[in-house]
Amino acid sequence: MGETMKISESEKLNMAIVHGNRAYQQWDQDHELSDYLSVILYELLLRKKLTQKQLVGLTDLPKQSINKGIKILHDSGYLAMSVDPHDKRVRFCELTAAGNKYAKQKMQSLFRLEEQTAQKLGSEKMQLLTDLLTEWSNTFWDFLNRVPAKLDSQFLVDDPAD
Repeated sequence: MGETMKISESEKLNMAIVHGNRAYQQWDQDHELSDYLSVILYELLLRKKLTQKQLVGLTDLPKQSINKGIKILHDSGYLAMSVDPHDKRVRFCELTAAGNKYAKQKMQSLFRLEEQTAQKLGSEKMQLLTDLLTEWSNTFWDFLNRVPAKLDSQFLVDDPAD
């Protein structure tokens, strides 16, 4: 019989995150939306008015992707741009009436899936999941940003569990 490989808790978490992200990618594909368009629509439905910089920060997508999505939605008449009267360099994005209708129609099935999932897990598990995943993500980003990519290989060490 072959030896089974022990999977660490962090590896299990990574697989769960990848699997969950893949579900969102599948939803995007099924609804003929790019990831950047779906997150722009999602965020603007929830938050109503955001700057381009805020959209980049909230989504962790490249600035070019967000700007491409903004242009597509703007050219389709779904998104309006306005300049911040206090800082002319800042441009706000918000859905037009047609954009709001389009976004709700496009995103309603995703919101329904998320709500069904949340209801099945219950509010206590959802709160715990949110808290832990937020802490994990923030901690992971902190460590990732501390180590330049070229130095990564220097820091590889044997697994302490071995």
